[in-house]
Amino acid sequence: MFYGSNPSRKDNPGRVISNAPETLQVPVTAICAAWLLGMPRRAGGWLHAVTDEEARQWRWLVSERLGGLVHQYQDERFAALRPALAPRDGALR
Repeated sequence: MFYGSNPSRKDNPGRVISNAPETLQVPVTAICAAWLLGMPRRAGGWLHAVTDEEARQWRWLVSERLGGLVHQYQDERFAALRPALAPRDGALR
């Protein structure tokens, strides 16, 4: 016994009928431009994948710069030392 619909029936529509709006056609140039704009971030993610993983294991902050091509790593413990290392009287500038 088979309960599927018969695609060759006369009353079966050739396309799906729904109340959803039609999909927009995006120009190929827009797709290519979006792909090119995302390339530095993808390349940076690929280049820095190993060092990013190690930085996260050490609980460092990882920030992306220059569109994702440059990654910067910061240890929060050094931020706590920064006020203690600042000159007190302002003579050493």
